[in-house]
Amino acid sequence: MRKIGFVSSSVGWGGLEMNILKLSQWLTERNWELTLFVNKESRLYAESKKFNIKTQVIPNHLKYFDFIGAYRFSKVLKAHEISTIFVFDNRDLDFINITKKLTFKNLVVIYQQHMQIGVNKKDLIHTIRFSGINYWITPLDILKKEVEEKTRVDANKIKVIPLGIEIDKFIHAKYQKNEARDKLDINQSAFLLGILGRIDPKKGQLFLVQAIHEFKKRNINIELLIIGDPTLNDPNSLEYLATIQDYIGKNSLTNSVHFRNFTCDVGLFYNAIDLFALASESETYGMVTIEAMLSKVPIIATNSSGTPEILNYGEFGLLYTGNNMEDFMNKFSWIIENSEEAESIASKAQQHAIERYAHSEECKLIEELLIRA
Repeated sequence: MRKIGFVSSSVGWGGLEMNILKLSQWLTERNWELTLFVNKESRLYAESKKFNIKTQVIPNHLKYFDFIGAYRFSKVLKAHEISTIFVFDNRDLDFINITKKLTFKNLVVIYQQHMQIGVNKKDLIHTIRFSGINYWITPLDILKKEVEEKTRVDANKIKVIPLGIEIDKFIHAKYQKNEARDKLDINQSAFLLGILGRIDPKKGQLFLVQAIHEFKKRNINIELLIIGDPTLNDPNSLEYLATIQDYIGKNSLTNSVHFRNFTCDVGLFYNAIDLFALASESETYGMVTIEAMLSKVPIIATNSSGTPEILNYGEFGLLYTGNNMEDFMNKFSWIIENSEEAESIASKAQQHAIERYAHSEECKLIEELLIRA
């Protein structure tokens, strides 16, 4: 096994950084000699210490044309005898490409994609930047197709490897439903719709609150559980939360919509709800959707981005057009009226998720790639 390095200059703490930490931990546990190169001021640096992951500080570097920084980093890699490096954030790609092209030509670069490509990137600058990548890992077939269409990356370099989850945390219910609701102080008798994640305009919490209002107009006893927090110091996120709370107050929904702060014990959420909702405008790779699948909870989700592929275009959960209340209400009503079939779909979804999204499968496929690299 060659020594490998993970590099991330990010100081944020979101899904990307959490996935980097988890993959570092898993490969370290599988006896790979891995070094995590991160910013000393980052949450990732602090968290890595808790899991005994070998960590080195990477100095701040320029996003583009940091020739001096790249030279210094190549010397660090050579000193650690690291010849394979993983990159996760496109902000680090130019830096690593210069490291390889000018000072460490034998460096094997593996890029793990977490976000959509977006605009066309077939221009000369992106083509040069991507040319140093030996393998491009993407989690979905739809994203692989997008990379092929919007970049000049050799299709043979692009490998589909889904991001994994420790499935044992979800496939065995930690709580009985009544126990989970007791802990969350939620009504035991109501049908409970749930959404989990950062409170943000693009995540769709307000849309679901409006849906609850529609149900109340029809005298249908549906309640909503929202677990998550707004992004601190983000005016848009805080204003969005205030808008939701204002809507709840004006429409007498206080007893029907329940806010709870984010908890690491996410099993409590999935064990409490009757139906999971993904209401995001566009979710590249919804880990929460996969967690719901593993928890055997029926799912209703927006028909956009990577979600349809994860749910196999409706086989493992119902899809609705984003921000289309009529479509949402129709799909929701079908689930209520066909509870046995909805439970059967959820069971199939769980089995599929176990087979495709186990973290051990992600590690195995990455190891196979490392052996070939």
